[in-house]
Amino acid sequence: MFDTVNRDVLILFPKQPLFDWVNYIFPDDKLKCPKPMAHDAGDVFLIPEFTHPDDAIEYLKENFIEFFEQELFDWTTDENLWPEKLTWELFETWFHYSIQSVVMDILDEEIEKKDF
Repeated sequence: MFDTVNRDVLILFPKQPLFDWVNYIFPDDKLKCPKPMAHDAGDVFLIPEFTHPDDAIEYLKENFIEFFEQELFDWTTDENLWPEKLTWELFETWFHYSIQSVVMDILDEEIEKKDF
């Protein structure tokens, strides 16, 4: 059997408004928004393990700016091009999110971490 990991997973998928912003700041290279849950269209984050889904959502609401900034940084490091205010409402407008509480490690190898 597989081992479970003492983490939950947050998966963020971009919505059309994020791609509208990307296409606005990079007008010469228009991108289309992928379908939600499309292969390799989202980013996956290991977050603390919670005993109740509401606690995980509360964690996300308290920490959404960190995830928002990471997503924006993936598109441009020029923070002057970022939206002026990063709000929870804007986060929900720009991203589909899913938090999963069961994380299994199917390999016997150590997990490697890299700083980007």
